[in-house]
Amino acid sequence: MRLNIAHKIFGIACIVLAFMLVVAVYSIHLTATISKELETIAHKNLPVTEAVSRVNVSILEQGLLLQRLFVFGEPKGNDRDFFVEIGKTIKEEFQATQTLLDSERGDNQHLVKAISVLKADIAAIEREYLAFEAHGLLLLAAREAGQNDKFSRLFPQLNERQDSVDQEISGLHAHVQELTGWAVERTAKNEKFLLFVNSLLTGLAALSGLGVAALITRSLVRNVRNLVTGTQAVEGGDLDSEVKVATDDEIGKLTESFNHMVGELRLKERIKETFGKYMDPRIVSNLLDHPEFTEPGGERREMTVMFIDLKGFTSISEILAPDDLVHMINSFFGHMTDAISKNNGVVDKFMGDAVMAYWGPPFTDPDEHAALACTAALEALRHLEKFRQDVRRGIGKDADGLDIDLRIGISSGQMIVGTVGSRASMNYTIMGDPVNLGSRLEGANKAYGTRILVSERTRELAKPEILSREIDVIRVKGKLEPVRVHELLGDATDRNGFTDGLDAYRNQDWGKAETSFRKLPDDPASQVYLQRIAQLRTTPPPSDWDGVWVFETK
Repeated sequence: MRLNIAHKIFGIACIVLAFMLVVAVYSIHLTATISKELETIAHKNLPVTEAVSRVNVSILEQGLLLQRLFVFGEPKGNDRDFFVEIGKTIKEEFQATQTLLDSERGDNQHLVKAISVLKADIAAIEREYLAFEAHGLLLLAAREAGQNDKFSRLFPQLNERQDSVDQEISGLHAHVQELTGWAVERTAKNEKFLLFVNSLLTGLAALSGLGVAALITRSLVRNVRNLVTGTQAVEGGDLDSEVKVATDDEIGKLTESFNHMVGELRLKERIKETFGKYMDPRIVSNLLDHPEFTEPGGERREMTVMFIDLKGFTSISEILAPDDLVHMINSFFGHMTDAISKNNGVVDKFMGDAVMAYWGPPFTDPDEHAALACTAALEALRHLEKFRQDVRRGIGKDADGLDIDLRIGISSGQMIVGTVGSRASMNYTIMGDPVNLGSRLEGANKAYGTRILVSERTRELAKPEILSREIDVIRVKGKLEPVRVHELLGDATDRNGFTDGLDAYRNQDWGKAETSFRKLPDDPASQVYLQRIAQLRTTPPPSDWDGVWVFETK
């Protein structure tokens, strides 16, 4: 059956090819004939007509020149020169036209005869023109010599000479029009005949091909229709669809491949659905599409990490039953995951009541991960109110007075990303100093009464998309180098007043710093600095104090 289908298809191809070759050969022949006729019109008749028209215009110029000179004034030497110069141009036109006609060669008797007629016409026009030109020169000479009797005798003949030229030009125009009409008529006939032959041969080829193809189609349509139905079912999301294999030909093999493909898709979807609940679905897709990522190892990339911690979780856990507590923490994780996923972040893990997420290639563009993380942090604050409503619905009046809030730390830098773990358990995650710094910044919010702290590198990458203010230069536990820290703001908080106070604080101008911070009584960070100033006044810093605040704990 398989060979039979191949033979029939080959037979159809041969028949169609044979007819197409016949059509192509004959079409080329007729097209060449048509092209020759059109070439005669375009490259012979039309150029000759244009040249004669230019000659006619030049002769009229000479005639008008003579009329003007003889009627309105005496001729001058330069007028004679102008007359002669026009005559040279006319003769050059005659010579170019004769050269054009002499270039035609071929065995087409109709064309040879037409060229001979045109050459004779050109010769007759040239002959009459030379007589006209000679007569004009005689008139110029008689007027210049003052031979008025001779001039009066010759002048009436000028128009006769010019009329003779016009008659010959009219004869040429008539011949050109006749030859052009003949060429157009032959071209039209050839085009019609070519269209008829092409249509006839193409129809025969189509009928032959359809006749043979119909024999094959009857045996293929049913199986193809089944495949189409199965494909539409898969396209609609029905991965349980399976097409029955009815034949042992190519369609049967294609059906087997289709069923195998659907089985693989079904398995992949189940894997994604199952493991997508335990890790970000994009990681699952990445690992499935690129199995090499499952091998232990990693690479260094600049990325952004974010830690979100739920403030007040201990108070909630003391009120809720275990099942309700799990339900509530799941609600929190759901809100945070929505904020992160909405901004293309990847949830790395849930740690107690905290969430760790990251941004960077291959999940985001290299130049947008910091801004996306900052946007996600602000989105998390908006989700916080929704979570508070969930808590109120879950524990009722017991929610009154609970301090439910967020603390977020964001850090950017060169991190190691890859698959780590043991033979029993693997994780696609990130590591490095920026990750540790992000965790420390989340905890540092406690010291400043802030919600979102970001590193200097995050602020550099995210500007100007974010609104922030510098909070401090700190040295976190485990690091020797100080880090400049900024607070991510959601609105236009008075940053100038705080910045003035911070500058004065670092210059140990305690009075000016205290005045600036007291102007911000509702700003927790300003209140922290007022406490520090009071402490530093009592215990002044050393002379080499650099303004860095050291965190002794995590």
